[in-house]
Amino acid sequence: MLYNLNEFTKIMNQELEKKSMRLTFSEREKLLQSKNESDWYKTCDEIKFKRSGQFPPYLAREILQLYQTKFPEKLS
Repeated sequence: MLYNLNEFTKIMNQELEKKSMRLTFSEREKLLQSKNESDWYKTCDEIKFKRSGQFPPYLAREILQLYQTKFPEKLS
């Protein structure tokens, strides 16, 4: 695919904007240190509050991946 400079700049700016909403190292650590699901959800609420109520899909996916690692589904 060929992009002109304006398209490339626009795409790169969109990617940079996304990164500002990614989990920080301390937020990730706090989530992983949660003892139970209740603590996990409290931490998620704090993260959402810190971002002015914004919880974009890529941030939700990042948190979901950590959640599934921390609290694997138990099959009976």
